[in-house]
Amino acid sequence: MFLDDVCPRSQVPPPGVSQWGWPAYRWLAWLAPLFVVVLTAGVAVAAADPDWIGTEPREISHSPLNRAWHPVIEAGPSGRMVVVWSDQQVDGEPQDRDIYTTFSHDDGRTWSPAVVITETAGTSGLPDALIVGDRVFVAWCDQESTDPRITTIYEAEIGTGATRRIPGPFSSIPTRPSLATGAGRLHVVFSGGGTGNIPDIYYAMRPLAATAWPTATIVYTHTGTGSWNPMLAVGPDGKTLHVVWEERTSSIQRAIMYMRGAVNGDNVEWTVPLKLSTGITLSVWPAIAADASGNLHVVWGEQQERQHYIWYVRYEAASDAWSAAMRIDPEPVSVNERNPTDSTPSLALMEQGNQVTVCVVWHGFREGEFAEEVLLSCSQDGGQSWLPPQSMSRSDGPEEISIRPSITFNAAGQLHGVWQEHKSSMGSNVVDAYQVYYSHALNYKKFLPFVRSGEQ
Repeated sequence: MFLDDVCPRSQVPPPGVSQWGWPAYRWLAWLAPLFVVVLTAGVAVAAADPDWIGTEPREISHSPLNRAWHPVIEAGPSGRMVVVWSDQQVDGEPQDRDIYTTFSHDDGRTWSPAVVITETAGTSGLPDALIVGDRVFVAWCDQESTDPRITTIYEAEIGTGATRRIPGPFSSIPTRPSLATGAGRLHVVFSGGGTGNIPDIYYAMRPLAATAWPTATIVYTHTGTGSWNPMLAVGPDGKTLHVVWEERTSSIQRAIMYMRGAVNGDNVEWTVPLKLSTGITLSVWPAIAADASGNLHVVWGEQQERQHYIWYVRYEAASDAWSAAMRIDPEPVSVNERNPTDSTPSLALMEQGNQVTVCVVWHGFREGEFAEEVLLSCSQDGGQSWLPPQSMSRSDGPEEISIRPSITFNAAGQLHGVWQEHKSSMGSNVVDAYQVYYSHALNYKKFLPFVRSGEQ
């Protein structure tokens, strides 16, 4: 049985119902009376976040059944880009899903028709993508067709026909694997094993030239109710690994943890984990990136009742010290109570000379609004200060819902983003019915999507 988006905090499907095949749920229905009350009472509605300076969002998944989920975008050299997502098989049941991909070879101006890349019999979801030179790798998790309670991890290189299972523990949970590369090797981390729905952190690596993965091994054993949602980055030396994850010590206590690994031949020496979210009770969904100086940039979500915030912390390689954690945006957002139940940030870096630009996207709706938008905030000084959020998705209407964003910079320094978008034309199924939408910044090379008040 699948849980909500790799088992976030609150909702668990009823017995026998897969999260990837969750039936329609009109969670907006209970918002309608509230909408009327707000307008009738004359309560001031918060001003919407301004639109970012980007192209008009457009659909690139073209899912026949409007069931395109969990998109990830990755950029490579020479204008090449890839987007991957999970989608329902046209002739299958709701739980029958494959991994799809589309390519652009001109920095997002045109996209190829979507094609299936999975060759497995199970239900495939939660993909990650990585471009290494002219090679494209995708990893995902499979709910095995012979036993839906068993989840395994696969990796494939697009264009070669090679699909590889990563040996390791069977898991009763879906988990998104995180890919990274360095020094001629491919690395992956994921949540798995454990007893019941209480996973550990697993890791594996293989040479890029290898044709098979070694068995994934535990690099961190859970301390409470599981170690969840790990993300991986590789330092500029290609041999230093950085892992962040969500450690759940109880149903209401969740921390963001960090651990460093030094690659030594076929082995990795791991440090003692460090807690990054000190003083924050419920921290979820981290993301991490390393810049060319070895500095680290980490973001995650915080949940306080119905309010959600995005936090940021930076590691300074020169001083071997972490900065104090800060909220990127002091104003909270809310998210729906069904799917997903947390705001899930995505992180991207762009470097020009000595300037490091850090951009973060997340989804949510402000007080007085009723549907999620994809919000974007950037720092042009390496994370020390953040510009006010703007809306990347720019939707309009109570069923124009934008969730689960992913962003990347191309080689020219242009920001590109994708997300799940629900339009009113897709019907009332606002839990399952989505397409993948795409937009990119209009500014080229000098990325300045925001203008502060008073600046020209």
